Amino acid sequence: MKKIFLLLVFVLAVFSLVEAQETEYKVYCELHLIRGFKGCEASVDLGNKYSDVMGRYDYIGDDNGDKKNFYSPIDILNYMSKCGWDIEYKVTNADSLSRGSYLLSKFVNSENEITEGMNFYQRKGRNKNGWR
Repeated sequence: MKKIFLLLVFVLAVFSLVEAQETEYKVYCELHLIRGFKGCEASVDLGNKYSDVMGRYDYIGDDNGDKKNFYSPIDILNYMSKCGWDIEYKVTNADSLSRGSYLLSKFVNSENEITEGMNFYQRKGRNKNGWR
């Protein structure tokens, strides 16, 4: 009887683990690259809840809240890859070699994981989560 009970507990534990893994879902991000004389800058559109007001994008920042300068577009893509993002496709812009856009995606279990590992540029009068 104890063996059957332990087997039942084990089977229920396995099913609960499988169910917990099924809560993972895919999120998207639009990455905009801007090449300048000092390297590259990147801004992201994570959707209305995470991006700046009035349709503007959030620039990727460093640990101090300043705009982060990257050496090349590949440097930016490596940064985003370290944050868990994968490239879905690249939007080409034939009239400009200095700009590019990518659609990125990653799988998360909660909304807290969407911006995990990323820092954003802190504009004056703005805190990390929006306007004061």
